[in-house]
Amino acid sequence: MRQLQKEKQASTKVSRADEFKCQICHDRGWVCFDVELGHPDFERVERCQCMKEQDEQERRERFLRLCRLPQGTDDRTFENFKVRTGLEDAYQAAVDVADGKLKWLTLMGDVDTGKSHLAISICRKWLERDRPARYVAVPKLLDELRHGYHPDADMSYDQEFYFYENVDLLVLDDLGMESPTSWAQEKLDMLVNSRYENALPLVVTTNLGLDQISPRIASRLKRVEFGEVVNIQAIEYWAYRNPQ
Repeated sequence: MRQLQKEKQASTKVSRADEFKCQICHDRGWVCFDVELGHPDFERVERCQCMKEQDEQERRERFLRLCRLPQGTDDRTFENFKVRTGLEDAYQAAVDVADGKLKWLTLMGDVDTGKSHLAISICRKWLERDRPARYVAVPKLLDELRHGYHPDADMSYDQEFYFYENVDLLVLDDLGMESPTSWAQEKLDMLVNSRYENALPLVVTTNLGLDQISPRIASRLKRVEFGEVVNIQAIEYWAYRNPQ
């Protein structure tokens, strides 16, 4: 009788084991170390191998959402960038930022000369390497900070500003296109200075010259030891594609 019960229990265990996709963690996603009481690893748990690929994919998707790249810019990569005359230095500097060889980059130039394309390409390379980045047009950044004062905001002003101060890579697109209020200038000065003091990577694009933006920001962009300012001399992309 006891033998029949043992065989039945063994059969039940095998049957239940077959129900699990992962025979290591039994689909719990975590594994415990089978060690005796007093061992340093007693009660220690770690992620099961079966979940690591899923975790990595979820992290990549989370970083992509966090970056907030503009819709319709999937093709803006280094591989798709046309390095035409006048863009050689800008392209190389952008690659250096993507590779971690350069921390700060300021791209100045006329509209439609490839500044945003390069900035987005840098973000994509960081994301490919599982490093968080945030792309934002400066007017949009200021709108988000203002909204942080509202009681219904998902994040408070302090939380929003802290994020922009500390995200691994920050790309400020179209500096100078914001409304020139004293409040806006103060916040931008504070943000750029904070990242300067903490040596955190920053990419800035602007259609203006350094003498046309905040003197405090211009000073940081020019004198930062771990950065570069590139003045793009290339013609507009539309004119390049449609020569007269």
